Amino acid sequence: MNYERLLFTRNQRRDFTAFIRPKDLTNKEVSTLAGALNYVNDVSELSADWPALYCFPLGQYILLLRHYDSGRKHAGRNIPVLEGIAIRRTRARHFALALPHFLAHQQEILAITAGIVDIEAQNVEISAEEHWPDVQAEEVTEGAADELVNQFVARLGEDRLFLPFDEDGRVLLLAALSDSRLPPLYFAFGTNADVIARLNQDEVDVDIVSYFTTTLPALRNRQTHEITSELSHYARKASRRAKLRTQPADEEITPTMRTPRQARGEIKRRAPQDDPLTRVQAGEDEILTPRQMARKQAEAEHSQKPEDFKESESPLSWLTGLIARLLGRKK
Repeated sequence: MNYERLLFTRNQRRDFTAFIRPKDLTNKEVSTLAGALNYVNDVSELSADWPALYCFPLGQYILLLRHYDSGRKHAGRNIPVLEGIAIRRTRARHFALALPHFLAHQQEILAITAGIVDIEAQNVEISAEEHWPDVQAEEVTEGAADELVNQFVARLGEDRLFLPFDEDGRVLLLAALSDSRLPPLYFAFGTNADVIARLNQDEVDVDIVSYFTTTLPALRNRQTHEITSELSHYARKASRRAKLRTQPADEEITPTMRTPRQARGEIKRRAPQDDPLTRVQAGEDEILTPRQMARKQAEAEHSQKPEDFKESESPLSWLTGLIARLLGRKK
């Protein structure tokens, strides 16, 4: 199997750069990768031993990549690494057969930085074409996945397969990729909805998704993102590997798949009274903004009068009477 290499990261001298890039991968396509993976804000729980994995077509290539924390820092922030191989689309069928093998041996095949002595001294270069001779079929047995994979075969056009981001999820991923009934599949294993939305903007689609928050294997509709089938009897064997989450571990986030442009448009269209940050509960059915509340309170204070004040009395006579009462004399 012939392939070219890709390494995208930064060092202390250069900002994020494709230090090693396939010959025909354009700057625009490199920007697509950078823009999408930039939505993973924290890579500290991803490592070379447990990386996020991606496979999808881009330009003239099909890319098989891994994404993780390099262990280096710049300006106090973790520096991520995106590395892997690029196979020309003309070899797509052969690559699909070899993909389970490449994933099973990703520590050897995708570890581009392992061949770099000093990343700080690395210059930009065009990848030579490499050859990986030992491609063998991978035996994957996962009986619990049979039911879900069978349904995925029938519903591939309508549904995506969602997997947990753990060892069990990786086994299920290999099981789906090894199923001869399925066409070549593309995936994002260890990601979030913003990354998928950004890839979709450039017409990059995937069939299998594993969010950092996914807890159960399931099929979700590609358009509505609603669950159409899940393994209700699924029993986790491995502990969760990623901790990139802000909600309880048993809470599943329903993906929205909105693009950043759609999100900004929704904010602009939102009326002030619909914004929860500007709403104040003022009564049983009434909702007022803070400005309206302040105006209403000022009007109420202005309309209030002392209890003993009478409209027929002048201010002077009322004050004289008040003083007399305070001194204990009758008015």
